[in-house]
Amino acid sequence: MDLRRPGAYLLAIVALAFGFVVAVQWRSQLIAPGNRIEQNQALLQSVLGLERQNQQDRSQVASLRVQIGNLEADASTRSDQTNQLAATVNGLRAEAGATTLRGPGLTVTLDDGKKGPDLQGATAWVVTYQDVQDVVNLLFQGGAEGVAVNSRRITPLSGFQGTGGTVVIDQGPPLLAPFRISAVGDRDAMQSLLSQTSSLGDLRLRQRLYGVSLNVDLSTQITLPATDSSLEVRFAHSP
Repeated sequence: MDLRRPGAYLLAIVALAFGFVVAVQWRSQLIAPGNRIEQNQALLQSVLGLERQNQQDRSQVASLRVQIGNLEADASTRSDQTNQLAATVNGLRAEAGATTLRGPGLTVTLDDGKKGPDLQGATAWVVTYQDVQDVVNLLFQGGAEGVAVNSRRITPLSGFQGTGGTVVIDQGPPLLAPFRISAVGDRDAMQSLLSQTSSLGDLRLRQRLYGVSLNVDLSTQITLPATDSSLEVRFAHSP
């Protein structure tokens, strides 16, 4: 070694070090673009995967919305059917007299007349159960929604019977005149039917001959009580 030339050795060392640094930088510059491409490709794959997942989620959400719509429509249909059934049941209960009934209507009052020359029998001046039954049937024929006799609700199964001037409805106690027959419904239709000369002909004849009372009073509000179930007919009776 030539110790007289230390500068040359120092220069050689510096040159070697510089060359190493340049080589490292050059290598790093060669590798970095490859890493960015790989990173970009990985990022692209991730984005594509997320897009596919989002598309699947959107499809699932759309399917769930359709199912929810179908369920809501089905529930609405069931609700409408339930409401219709409830309305039908309420109508049947009202027709059967199981509930209190309120509304406009009229009251027909029947009362015994005065004794006089008897042209039809010993009790022609007395109001009978047939007379009460005829008026009740006529009111229903005129569109009555409900009828009560002396606050006794009439049902489709009600039966009338009696002797003389007594009237027995179903299995209730005997009723005596005056009889107040109240009806809820179309007042005009019921009154029109009652006023026809062909209606209640026998009763109107006895009204003229024996003074049997037949009065009709219109009302804007009538309340009919529910039927008394304890008085329901339990056995068939011969007429």
